[in-house]
Amino acid sequence: MMQKVRISDAVRGLLINAPKGPNLACPKASLCGAKSPGNAILWRDTLAHRRDRITLVSWNGMQLGSLASARTRAGYRVWEIDHLYMAGEPASPGANGQAPESPSNPVFLELLEDMVQEAGSRQGQRVVLRLPSDSPIFSIARRGGFFPYYEEILLEAAPEILGRNGSAGTPVGEARLPHDDYALFQLFCAATPQQVRVGLGLTFDQWKDALEPSCRGLQEWIIRHDDRISGWLRLQSHQGVREGDIMVHPDHPENLEALVDLALSFQGPHRWLLPVYREAGTQLLLRQGFHEIARYTVLIKTLAAPVFSHGMAAVEA
Repeated sequence: MMQKVRISDAVRGLLINAPKGPNLACPKASLCGAKSPGNAILWRDTLAHRRDRITLVSWNGMQLGSLASARTRAGYRVWEIDHLYMAGEPASPGANGQAPESPSNPVFLELLEDMVQEAGSRQGQRVVLRLPSDSPIFSIARRGGFFPYYEEILLEAAPEILGRNGSAGTPVGEARLPHDDYALFQLFCAATPQQVRVGLGLTFDQWKDALEPSCRGLQEWIIRHDDRISGWLRLQSHQGVREGDIMVHPDHPENLEALVDLALSFQGPHRWLLPVYREAGTQLLLRQGFHEIARYTVLIKTLAAPVFSHGMAAVEA
């Protein structure tokens, strides 16, 4: 039976050092070099009763059977499942290239459904789950109402190929400021396929809440054209690895090379997780010496949003 975590659950989990095994969910920071929090931190954050964390567990006797934990992204409207464990289930493709079996335990489907319900009770409008594209739990997530909105490619570059495009701080564009949020949303609308926008957020508030959490050392640059943002670059570090992200307006493709040159002027290993629909950025990084190391699928479950006023409605940019 699925249940919210109680004090006794946390104590038991700490005593047996649960959960064990691989995390079946793939939060972006962990893919780009961030150290995954240990079990003690997970239980501590859960017991703190934080409004931005939901954790559900089921037990098989004294052993942990399954666990799912989600946290908000930049705001309460969008939740992401960042911890997902199932005892005894496969976590990678089968041997000899054969397709892995899907988890048969019905508790797993209940786990996802209950997580969506809990997020909805906290005014969540979307629940995000990133999985390896060959994940053995992909079909279960689909049955739970999670729809695959887009794929991502994880690219990596060794330190020795970087730092050759000039010195860090090359004057390209300007620093992003808080009042640039809406102009950046307009860039997102122009540079993102309609289906992806439906998944991540058609309104400004939904898009803003869907942004990935930032960490220390975050740096962002923008390029303006006729008072609109036509290019954006984001860099931050995880354990010495630089995570990059980039977006340019389709009418100004020349911004792409300038921003990539700026990013690669920062030495050290780089890992970039880019959606496949930003093909020009991926191809440019590959030409610069990056190589593909993995592919992921972002699945999203949308929930009905409550209507507070029939006289007002958000519109797209």
